Amino acid sequence: MRQIQLLAHRGGMGRAPENTLASFKQALEDGADGYEFDVCLTEDKQPVLIHIDFNRTDIREATGCKTPLNQLKWKDVQQLRVDNSDEPVAHLDDALRFAREHQMPCFIEPKSDIPELLPIIVERVRHFEVVHLTSILTFYSRKHLLIAAKRLEPKLQTSAILINPMANFLKAAATIDANRIIMGWTRINHFQLYNAFTHAVTRQVEKLRANGIFVEAGFIRTAKDVDWAVSAHKAGGVDGLWVDDVPYIRHCLQAI
Repeated sequence: MRQIQLLAHRGGMGRAPENTLASFKQALEDGADGYEFDVCLTEDKQPVLIHIDFNRTDIREATGCKTPLNQLKWKDVQQLRVDNSDEPVAHLDDALRFAREHQMPCFIEPKSDIPELLPIIVERVRHFEVVHLTSILTFYSRKHLLIAAKRLEPKLQTSAILINPMANFLKAAATIDANRIIMGWTRINHFQLYNAFTHAVTRQVEKLRANGIFVEAGFIRTAKDVDWAVSAHKAGGVDGLWVDDVPYIRHCLQAI
């Protein structure tokens, strides 16, 4: 079987507190091929790693703090802890410094389309000299962010999450010059259900890969997910899996 990349969602949130330096260290120790994290801005425009709903500022679920993020300065956020842990909220610089030190690919999901965020992200990526390791990631419905990211820094890679199995995958990727397409789902794998009747997903994945575009899938949580995603006959054979628990999914891969 070809090498399948295992990519740690929010640093591998099944193994360590999400979006933290501890999660990145765990992902490295677990042998992940890259790690993803969410970035949003404080009141004083500091990029911090907190998972929030897109264009929202409520951080109670992630940190327990009732004050909206856009009313907190970085000095305030430094006092917070990621929910159910002793881990501090990380700064974007922490994540990029880690990528540089370990030459480990990172995937950045901007959690807002306010004008300041992407330029700040790109400036910090350049500062740490990790453009070659960085991909900007978001849902295809927010493709303007991916287009803007490449406009700011053409050498950046971009990853688009598709949630519609009936979409034209190759056309979507070509429209925004995406380097990676991710078939995204949460609980029910609707790509698998649609493909069972049409086999269209298999053909679309094959076309993407034939055109040099990486294809990934997730969230991968079970052995059945793994079996479907990596099978050339069932899903066209993806190149990477987005996972919360790298060792478990690697075990599933080895069992196939």
